[in-house]
Amino acid sequence: MQGAYGDLLGRYFELPSAPALVMLPAPKTPFVATRITCLPDQLGMKQEIPPQDAFAVTLHLAGVSHHELWVRGRPSVVRGYAPGAISIVDLRDEVASYLGSPLDALHFYVPRALVDAMTDAAGLARVSGLACTPGLVDPVMENLGAAVLALLEGPQRASSATSEHLAIAICAHLVHRFGNPATGDAAASQAPQHSRCMH
Repeated sequence: MQGAYGDLLGRYFELPSAPALVMLPAPKTPFVATRITCLPDQLGMKQEIPPQDAFAVTLHLAGVSHHELWVRGRPSVVRGYAPGAISIVDLRDEVASYLGSPLDALHFYVPRALVDAMTDAAGLARVSGLACTPGLVDPVMENLGAAVLALLEGPQRASSATSEHLAIAICAHLVHRFGNPATGDAAASQAPQHSRCMH
């Protein structure tokens, strides 16, 4: 099954298409940035994203006055988001969004296998997951997101090397700042199944 990115992610938000930039094209660990834009006539409850072993990291390009993250059929986080705010969701859960106001955001699809590969390559201990405080404004992600947006909107797509270097920088930042330390199998098994922040 294709991951929740690109046009497939767009369909979960009931959009005909969604522009995407494949930044790491590895078949099992693709790192993809997708822009999701929902206008005032496209609000309401969106489709549930099927569980998959990946994280959705969302960078809000514009403020959102009302958004609800639903987990397993129930509202989990209800709040607004400032421009530049990020959110992280563990897609192993059954998650969906209710939009009470327009949305313009970059969604980064981060497979768990990619997080493991990044930590292994850097000689670091693996993390049990990624999590953040709902609505956290992260200037580093804001700047990296601006670079991704420039590539996504540019008349010519960036070279694979440029996209790959940017993807690695984003993944390294996410693991360094938002990775939950894993202290063994027991800790990993007790890790939260989802982080309470999204879109």
